[in-house]
Amino acid sequence: MKIAGIIAEYDPFHNGHAYQIKKTRESGADAIVVVLGGEFTQRGEPAWCSKYLRAEAALSCGADLVLELPVPYAVGSAERFAEGGIKILDALGCVDVLSFGSESGDAEKIMAFSALSDREDFIEEYKKALSDGISSPAARQKAAEKIAPELASVAACPNDTLGGEYCKWLLRLNSKIKPSTVKRYGAGHGEAAVLKSGISSATYLRTFDEPEDIFPFVPYKCYELLAKAYREGKLPFSEKKIEPAVLAVLRMMREQDFEKVPDCAAEGLYHRVFDAVRESATLPELYENIKTKRYAMSRIKRIVSGAFLGLDDTVLKNSELPYIRVLGMNDTGAAVLKEAKKAGCSLPISASLAELSKTSETAEYFAMLEAKAEDLWQLGLPKPGKCGIAYTTKIIKGPLA
Repeated sequence: MKIAGIIAEYDPFHNGHAYQIKKTRESGADAIVVVLGGEFTQRGEPAWCSKYLRAEAALSCGADLVLELPVPYAVGSAERFAEGGIKILDALGCVDVLSFGSESGDAEKIMAFSALSDREDFIEEYKKALSDGISSPAARQKAAEKIAPELASVAACPNDTLGGEYCKWLLRLNSKIKPSTVKRYGAGHGEAAVLKSGISSATYLRTFDEPEDIFPFVPYKCYELLAKAYREGKLPFSEKKIEPAVLAVLRMMREQDFEKVPDCAAEGLYHRVFDAVRESATLPELYENIKTKRYAMSRIKRIVSGAFLGLDDTVLKNSELPYIRVLGMNDTGAAVLKEAKKAGCSLPISASLAELSKTSETAEYFAMLEAKAEDLWQLGLPKPGKCGIAYTTKIIKGPLA
């Protein structure tokens, strides 16, 4: 059995995601494992729709096994997001290929950039560029232009760059997993729909108020799930509803508390965040009060979400990925889990967060964060759910393979 892995958010699942799964199948994959980000995202915002709905959509549209990316990685920088996803796939011990979308469609070039980004001369140039006050993505591109200009285009494209982070962790772990990329077409990252292709970015789809508006850009099975969620008051999430709670939590934090939030300690940014919290009456105002040319808005939003959820970078830096949680699977996915067991999977695997929380102190901490994130996210729904959903939601069974 040839097994391919995909790391994703699917917020929401759309035709472009279905296209990637289709092309991954066509390349020879017998099974597809998706590592899925949860209720708070890498862009720093709460998810537009539930991870359980997204997992079910993925299973309905070609995936076989959906695993959860724990919240400390899901609300992390591109490097941390990639670290969590790759460590999960590598720990399974049976995944052969990593499939990811990219602008270039050139896996060799992206892998070469990944190797470059861990070199001392590149890191030195990168730090020099940062000292000029430019953003991290711009600094990476500037460093690449100086050392290996033929690879600089990778740093200029968001999906190529994220693919580079995946490949960097494959190299760091000396993983047997081989990278394979699907060239993107249709709308680009954050762009509106391209009617001819039927593909829109997830960013654009999140601006719609009704499932009927989304219909042309998602698989029909996904549309049915979205429409059902709308009817049941489970869509869409509104950040405005949790805004007072976020501001309240941040206002109760001390200045030194912000220093522990991931991505907040560097360059004394936590001082700026603390001052901005005390001056801001809304989240948009808070974001603008923190923002400078150097710090991307996504980083600022991740800091705010991380502070709200109580993420502690000092703990995370000393902790390893503690477990693998199964969100959903079909029969082929069950076969993948058997293959993982034969391969000597290095981490506990279960669909039960309660069961996983008992496997180690780190696991207990991660499970607490996951449950907390779910409980707080529920408050932003038209019909908020009760606490404890992370512990009571049953595994999603996919259609027959």
